[in-house]
Order: sequence, then structure tokens, then C-alpha cells
Amino acid sequence: MKKLMMMAIMFVASATAFAGDSDALKAILKAKTYADAEQLLKANLNQLADNAEKAEAYNKLVELAMDAFNAQDTKRMIQQEYDAEVMYTNAYNALVNGMECDKYDQLPNAKGKVKPRFHDKNLDRLNSARIAVINGGVEYTNKQDHKKGYDFFSMYLNSAKSSLFAGSDIVKNDANLGLASYYAGRCAILNEDYAAATAVLDEALNDTSAEIRDGAFDFKLYAMNRSQKTAADSAKYLNDMKELMVKYPTNEKVFGSYGDALLSQNMTAELTQLCDSRLAANSGDVLARVYKGMIAMNDKKFPEAIEAFSTVPESHPSFLQIVFNRAVCKMTMAGEFQDTHANKNTGAMSPADDAKLKEMLSDAKVDFEKARQLDPDQQTVRWAALLRNIYYNLGEEEKYKEIENL
Repeated sequence: MKKLMMMAIMFVASATAFAGDSDALKAILKAKTYADAEQLLKANLNQLADNAEKAEAYNKLVELAMDAFNAQDTKRMIQQEYDAEVMYTNAYNALVNGMECDKYDQLPNAKGKVKPRFHDKNLDRLNSARIAVINGGVEYTNKQDHKKGYDFFSMYLNSAKSSLFAGSDIVKNDANLGLASYYAGRCAILNEDYAAATAVLDEALNDTSAEIRDGAFDFKLYAMNRSQKTAADSAKYLNDMKELMVKYPTNEKVFGSYGDALLSQNMTAELTQLCDSRLAANSGDVLARVYKGMIAMNDKKFPEAIEAFSTVPESHPSFLQIVFNRAVCKMTMAGEFQDTHANKNTGAMSPADDAKLKEMLSDAKVDFEKARQLDPDQQTVRWAALLRNIYYNLGEEEKYKEIENL
């Protein structure tokens, strides 16, 4: 009799141990559609018994989303008509809930034990959803839906950082992270969400493709610059640029943006120190010489500025602006020479001084004409009025009339 009683007690205990599913979880697990299960989970999340139940509830949403995704993806693969919107949306939903499932799956259960139940299965089956998500980003971007494009590309990136995928071979061997980062940043800029663009582009900055890296730096620097609205923003921008310089010391685009920021805020001492340190490391650093020239020009040290500008080759991206600045320096020096050597009453000059003035103006003319050749429509520099003035003072009437109305 005693033995039978023991068995009865064990049976009751066993029944209690396996009857733990809460009513909230049971309702979610019985749902037939993703929408119903999602609504139930949102309404009853706090009624779920523990982390294990929350993981199971989110896993149910993963299963329903993956079923809907696979149904459309199968049609696509066998070249039947399929609903791309439904396919991409369910791939996205599967990833969102897969990451939430894994978050709770990695936490202690009611007994304080960490025993992931869904991690391996979801890691395996959700890879196809990740591929669909990046394809969805391309699809929406091609349709000019940059809001959804950003959402899908950033989801692809966020999934790689999640506990579900981080450290896995899927992510380690993922060659698309830089591309997703690049396009997520591009979409964010088109959405005028510059903070989002700045945050999402880092992966692309280190991509193996030089084209993606260069484009990503362009986007990142543009977004950072456009994020400036207040004095505090400008201070943050300068600090962020300084950090980028430390991280990418050889990148000319970063140096150029940082140099421009220092110059615009009249922080010439800092910029001079930076240029000097770069020139000490590499005497051929063209951009450092450009900034040294700009600083000298602003300080009205025109011979020093001209010397620095003259080291910039025509192949350099900033050559147009540099040759124009050099022309302005030369023209200003000619004007100063005239002011100091002309008769105060008549304005007349000695033949020798007049010849010297014309020589100086002719030297400036060469640079202005080069700027005209490089920028005939004055899209970047306004050379026409200054060149007209030189033609007039040199007595070159035909050339003056040619550009009189420009």
C-alpha cells in the first residue's frame, strides 16, 4: 500500500511539472495567423510566465512568418506568380521575431538555468530570410521607396549584430555587410535622416571594395556635415571629425572635411599643427600644403600662399579652387604694388614700375585663364569679373569685350 501511495505522489508531481504553460502562451500557440499571434503576444507579453515562455511565444511568430515567407519564396523559385510584398514583409517579420526569441532564449528560465531551445534552429532557417531582406532593400530602393529601403538594409545589418547571428559563420563569411551599410546610408540621406546615415555607414567604411569605401566616406562626411544645426552640433561635428582622423589617418576625404571644419571655425593653430605633423611624416602631402596655403592666404601672407599652392598638381581634385586662389593672391599683390608705387595725386607710375605691374597682372592672368578653362560656366569659382579687370588693365580690349557680359 505504501508503495502505491508513493507512485501516486510522483504522478501528481509530474503532472504539475508539465502543466506549466500559461493561458497567455497557450492562446498564442493556438493562433493560426501571424497577425493574430502578434496581437496576442503584444497584449499578453507581461502575462507570460518567464523568459522561456516569451522565447516560445516569439518563436511561434517566427514559424508563422517563415511559413508565409516560404510559401511565396517557393512560388518564386518555381517561376510561379508570387507576392513580393508579402514575401519580403514576412522575411522581415521573421528576423525581427527571431532576434527577440533569441534574446529571451539566452536568459535564465524559471529555474535560473540558461538552456536555449530555439537558437540553432532559428540560426539555420532564418538565413534565407536575411537574404530576402537585403534583396527587399534593393527592390524598394529601385522603386524609390527609400524609407523601406533603409528599414530593410538596416535590418540586415542589425541582424548580423544580434545574439542570434553574431559570431556565426554566416556573419563571418558575409560579403554583403558593406554593401548593405552603403545603401542603408544612401537611403537615410535621401530620407534626410542624417543622424541615421552617420550611424549606419561604418561597416561600409571598411569594405574590401574601394568603390564602396569611397562612396561610404562621401556619404558619411556629407551626413555628418548636414547634421549641424546648432553651436553644440558644430562642436560635436568637430569632435567626431577628430575621432575619424584618428581612426582613418591616411584618408584624404576625412582630412579634407576636418581641415575645412577647422578653417571655417578659425582654428588655424590646430590646423597648422595638424598640417605640420602630416608634412613631417610625408613631405609630399598635397592636401596639407593646400591648407598651409589657405592659412597663409587668410593671413595675407600671399607669397607664402602662392608657394604652397604651386605645389598642387593639376590632377589633384581641388586644383581648380587652388589655381583660382593662387590667381587671387597674385592679383591682390599686384593691387598692393600699384597702391604703394603709384603717384598719390596722379596715379602715374614710373616705366619700370608700370612694367613690373603688368608682369604681375600677366602672371595672375595665366591662372585665371586656367580657372576659366577648367570651369567655363563658373559653376565653382567666379573668375569672369576678375579676369575682365586684368584684361582692362593690360589693355587687352578684345578679350575684355569677349567676356564683358559674363
